[in-house]
Amino acid sequence: SLVRKWHTMIQAHVDVKTTDGYVVRLFVIAFTERRPDQVSTNCYAQSAQIRKIRKKMMEIMTKEAGTVQLRELVKKLIPESIGKEITKQTRGIF
Repeated sequence: SLVRKWHTMIQAHVDVKTTDGYVVRLFVIAFTERRPDQVSTNCYAQSAQIRKIRKKMMEIMTKEAGTVQLRELVKKLIPESIGKEITKQTRGIF
């Protein structure tokens, strides 16, 4: 299961219009993870950090999906390239 105790779950969704005219609703879910040198058992994000992460996730989804056709969007979703980009961009927030 993806959902775990002692972690923060962050959800976001956005409606994006692809270049060929399709309106796609994308959902993304993210979880906080413990740092390697962390002592405490939980890894909760503060509400301001959650808002920043959610805002960044929505920006990336809009940018990635709004500039391609539906066919290329599906090709991006299969190897999770958008998810890896979100992970890389939000690493500094939490």
